[in-house]
Amino acid sequence: MIDLNEPLEELINTSSVLVLQFGNDTCNPCHAIRYKLKKWIEEHDDVIGRYIDIEKNLALCAQMDVFSAPTVIIYMDGTMIAKESGYFSLEKLLEKTERYLEIKSDQNVRLP
Repeated sequence: MIDLNEPLEELINTSSVLVLQFGNDTCNPCHAIRYKLKKWIEEHDDVIGRYIDIEKNLALCAQMDVFSAPTVIIYMDGTMIAKESGYFSLEKLLEKTERYLEIKSDQNVRLP
């Protein structure tokens, strides 16, 4: 996953699937999640991922209601479909996203 370097609102509205990870350099779970997300994103051509350092982006984190690390937010067609913070199962979050991707590809529609 690469660092966020473009306007977030534009990225949310133009991406088919967007995975945002909020973390910081001193957070070991953040490093593990970033590695796993990077591998998962590489397996999905239509998924974009961005990493946001919470210490360097305090105002953005406050706007997004992100108050702890790690936090992962997933958007599909501009709509938030999942948000997890703190201690959570990344595997379950990605399984949920996989189901949305399957439904979307089967129906070839934009999700609300």
